[in-house]
Amino acid sequence: MEIKHNRHVKWIDITKPTEKDLAWLKEEFSLHPVIIDELREPSTRARVERYKDYLYFIYYFPLYDTKYESSVRSEIDFVVTKNTIVTVHYEPLDEPLKGMEIHDEKGSVELLYRLVEHLIIFEERQLRHIREKVEKIGEDIFNGKEKELLERITYLKRDISEYRISVKMPEPILRSLLVKGSDFWGKGSEVYINDLIGEQLKLANQIQDYRETISDFEDANDQLMNQKLNSVMKTFTLLSFLTLPFVLVAALFSMRVQGTPFTDVPGGFWIVLGIMVVGMAMMFAVFKKRKWF
Repeated sequence: MEIKHNRHVKWIDITKPTEKDLAWLKEEFSLHPVIIDELREPSTRARVERYKDYLYFIYYFPLYDTKYESSVRSEIDFVVTKNTIVTVHYEPLDEPLKGMEIHDEKGSVELLYRLVEHLIIFEERQLRHIREKVEKIGEDIFNGKEKELLERITYLKRDISEYRISVKMPEPILRSLLVKGSDFWGKGSEVYINDLIGEQLKLANQIQDYRETISDFEDANDQLMNQKLNSVMKTFTLLSFLTLPFVLVAALFSMRVQGTPFTDVPGGFWIVLGIMVVGMAMMFAVFKKRKWF
């Protein structure tokens, strides 16, 4: 448990709450038993609850997992009174909360605004790896790396989808907080919550732009792969068409029956081979002139 404060407001941050922590919270803030149960482990659903002396809500945000190369959902639970904010999370959040300090906030709504704003700024930084990957794929798409790009695009689409889910979840929570917070703090709180909603929407719009861009790149990559495949198939079809008549000729001359031409002619093999080569060359010239390949 870490406590920071000024003379107006206090911030209590708890990582992996123990039963001792929960018992203290229950006694200190008269928390409802349902809320205590919610704080024991990550929640299955997001919501905002208004009680007599405090607000309880859950905030989700994306956290990039370098091992799996994907964003995972992380959770912070907030218990907010008029002059205290308690944050509870179930994994260390040194990076998301790095540099967060209490300054001259005069109430919990101002401190809450700064805390959530701090998380949103972290979410924007998390977008950097997605932006860089999208830009790199855009640079490589015409470099003949279609198979490699297909795998990179697949992983990136998964990352974008996971990020998008996490970044869209807080919007309805913040809108609910706008209504219940106005009743709890007064009308003056609406400007803070509305600003957070706007910043959250910017994030959602950015990730949607990246989602559409990578889908366009995937379509372009598929078209390039299909073009190459069609070109290969066309070449094989042409070769088959060119060689089929002469395979038949070779088969006929291999039949050692009476009356087969050139059987007893000196150099007959080379004569037949020459006829086949000349014939293939003539067919090749006709195909090329007609631009069939």
